[in-house]
Amino acid sequence: MSRNFSLGSLKVDIIESKDMVVYKFTGDVDDSFKHGDVPRVSAQSITLELEGITNFNSCGVREWVFLIRDLGELGRLNFSKCSIAMVDQLNMVPESLGKGTVSTFYAPYVCEEHGDVEQLIDVLKEGTTLLAHQPPQRTCAHCHQPLIFDAMADSYFLFLSPPKPKVSKAS
Repeated sequence: MSRNFSLGSLKVDIIESKDMVVYKFTGDVDDSFKHGDVPRVSAQSITLELEGITNFNSCGVREWVFLIRDLGELGRLNFSKCSIAMVDQLNMVPESLGKGTVSTFYAPYVCEEHGDVEQLIDVLKEGTTLLAHQPPQRTCAHCHQPLIFDAMADSYFLFLSPPKPKVSKAS
């Protein structure tokens, strides 16, 4: 079963099968996005395809966190093809990930000859490199020269770090 709808500039496609559901988001997560307008579908595996996310604003962030919190209670959350804007959001507001895990995400690289290039990174394949907060080596598809990672690695890969334990004040 498949359905799609728009919430302002955000388009949502939901594809359901026996044991899994895929939510595909395209556009801006802004003040026109209301988490309650997104149908909740319970499934063993819930995948969020996020390569189409282009921007978040503060109202959208709050609503996104509420949605992720709800979906995390319905099945195992997998964040797939996270756009650079989504990765930035995960780094700024860790609650944006909820109980989910990231399987793949885009990272910014640049080729000295061909300009900016986004590369899809697979967390399982590149796990050791990523946990060391090092960018995976990539080459340009056109000239085969090494690409240069175009962000601060320690900051960009922060969302992959294990969560820090919460510290409570002693009474």
